Amino acid sequence: MYKKHWNLKKAPFENTPDTEFFFESEKHEEAFSRLAYVVDENKACAVLTGAYGTGKTLILKALERRFTKKGYVFSFVHNPRLDDLGLLKIILHNFTGTTVPERKEDVLMGIERFLHDTMQDGKHVVVAIDEAQLIDSIDVFEELRLLLNFQTETRFLLTLILSGQPELKEKLDANKQFSQRVTLSYRLAPLSFEETREYVLHRLEVAGLTENIFDERAMQLLFERSGGIPRWINNIANMSMLTAFSKGEKLITAELVAEGVESSR
Repeated sequence: MYKKHWNLKKAPFENTPDTEFFFESEKHEEAFSRLAYVVDENKACAVLTGAYGTGKTLILKALERRFTKKGYVFSFVHNPRLDDLGLLKIILHNFTGTTVPERKEDVLMGIERFLHDTMQDGKHVVVAIDEAQLIDSIDVFEELRLLLNFQTETRFLLTLILSGQPELKEKLDANKQFSQRVTLSYRLAPLSFEETREYVLHRLEVAGLTENIFDERAMQLLFERSGGIPRWINNIANMSMLTAFSKGEKLITAELVAEGVESSR
């Protein structure tokens, strides 16, 4: 709605995993680098945790984007609230794009066949499960652990990445057999004030705006009210810009951010 007002090519603060907007803060770059190491070295399993809205999904999408270009094959599970068979079916379907068998043993054979065929093609397979804190059944964690048994004498045929809110780490710590398979884990923290400033400027620049339209007090209030959580930064910044547009203003002040905060609740 307000893109023409600032001559933008796209909306800068949408809460979608658009990898063009991926902001490499020190924290996000560290998380990305650790996950990239696990994938690049064909390790078994990595865990990424963080509060809701800290940018975990965007990191996974950026990882998928980079490694898909290198020939890696991804199965991205967005909603893991399934039983063990349902999750296995989703994983296989994402790999093949075709109808999967009904029986569990046939699904597992299909996954094993796909893994070996992919290895023969000189590629590696990655299963990325977002919102993994939603997994409640021990049977599901056990099936995921058993997927890591697909390996040769020298390498794993599959890398598993679990991403979720902090309670995911608690669930894994309580499952000793699974936690022993985790190569590394990383907890993504909120952005600092300076990182919040850089984040806002980065998204504005990607959207086509080279100047900062948030004054100093507005930026400070944006940080305070968002807590440095990217999702909340996006919500508040978006509503602040909408408020400024409705008033015909080009510069966003703290007063406009305050109105944006109220509108984003």
